[in-house]
Amino acid sequence: HLIILQDTITGLDEGDEVGVFDSNGVLYTVEGGGDPEYGEVLVGTGVWTGVQLEIVSIMSIDLSDFNGPVLAGAVDGNDVLIKVYDVSEEIETDTNPTITSGGEFGDLFTVVSELELGSPPDPIYGCTDTEACNYDYEANTDDGSCEYAEENFDCDGNCIVDVDCFGECGGDALVDECGECG
Repeated sequence: HLIILQDTITGLDEGDEVGVFDSNGVLYTVEGGGDPEYGEVLVGTGVWTGVQLEIVSIMSIDLSDFNGPVLAGAVDGNDVLIKVYDVSEEIETDTNPTITSGGEFGDLFTVVSELELGSPPDPIYGCTDTEACNYDYEANTDDGSCEYAEENFDCDGNCIVDVDCFGECGGDALVDECGECG
């Protein structure tokens, strides 16, 4: 699906990042026979340079009738949702677009002639580090609560490196010539 942001838009500054979302799209690709999970999914991005911006959005495709997967992306018939990351303010905002053609995923294209920027969203506190064990994908404001796995272990406490002859995860003890550990 093609989204066209015309150069008549005045609410954006050069360098602002534009994201196209489906608020009820397919979040993850699932194998044939699986049930897709729906929610807000980013399906296209672009950076505003002051001239017309064209963003190609990824559509979900359901191949389950042929024992194939349901691919992640926007769902045909859902409304196009546009958000902007204001690089100068370092905030993401919702928008109220003026759409002159299209407006739903599955239309040939959607033309946006103006974007009214909304106020920044209320903070949702949580861990925003994707490398942390307790990463919260809904959080938009880090609250310092991130927890990390111990060295040599994953978040579930499983050893992810070699175990030495004493049974120590990541240990360096070896069996000597006499067959003794350490």
